[in-house]
Amino acid sequence: MKALRTFTLIVLAAALLIACAPAAETTPVAPTSIAGEYLSTEYADAASLRNQLAFGIMQLDGTPNAVTAEQAQTLIPLWQGIIALSGDETTASEELTAVQDQIVAALTPDQLQAIAAMQLTNADLSAFYAEYGITVPTPIPGVTKVPGSGSGKTEEEKAAAQATAAASGQTTGTGQAAKTFLFEKTIEYLTGVAGQ
Repeated sequence: MKALRTFTLIVLAAALLIACAPAAETTPVAPTSIAGEYLSTEYADAASLRNQLAFGIMQLDGTPNAVTAEQAQTLIPLWQGIIALSGDETTASEELTAVQDQIVAALTPDQLQAIAAMQLTNADLSAFYAEYGITVPTPIPGVTKVPGSGSGKTEEEKAAAQATAAASGQTTGTGQAAKTFLFEKTIEYLTGVAGQ
């Protein structure tokens, strides 16, 4: 009987210790975009998922997978949200990913597969921007951009470069407007599709 009581006390003490032990730490999992289920950046010079979606939506025009008027009405405020969030320095990447996921959800699997099959690249985007006289520095495969590179230029050299670009009718892609230009053109396209 004494052995049973001792055993019961040991089991209770062990249960109490387990209950009071701190929870095991879990490593936070980085949020993933559902766009990654359809689109890839695992090919040479791949555009970002968001840019693939924006440019791809416009490239679907005139194909059997073109965005419908109903889809366009859903997509317009989402792309407006992307622009607004992109311009806010306090925006967390999770917020942009959440809106991007809503854009993906508004498209059909066939549309997403058609965009994925395009394998859109930064070179494709550079050609798109060039049509509007905008030059945007795009990543060079295998080259890591060095922060502050080009900062050795004097104010006069910077002003001369801007004047030269302006005289040739080019806009340099350094401001927020250039960063969201693709999304603005996507909204413009969708507005036409929606008949607004």
